[in-house]
Amino acid sequence: MDEVEVSGMFCVHKQVAHGECLDQCCFKTEFDAYVSAMTKSTRTTGTYRVYDSTFQEVTMAFEMGMEIDVGGKETAA
Repeated sequence: MDEVEVSGMFCVHKQVAHGECLDQCCFKTEFDAYVSAMTKSTRTTGTYRVYDSTFQEVTMAFEMGMEIDVGGKETAA
């Protein structure tokens, strides 16, 4: 995985393979990241997740535009 994490940011990651995600963009607010991930997922029918760089965990994920369970805390792979 090729990521550049910025402290205090919410980053949108695109799943490119099982367990492998690429950094797409980062936002200062979780809401902006949420909207971006949901929109990208809806548009491409892909899987996107929002990653909180402060707590180093995935806070939400979308598949085909629908929010999916992230199964609790998940650190960046």
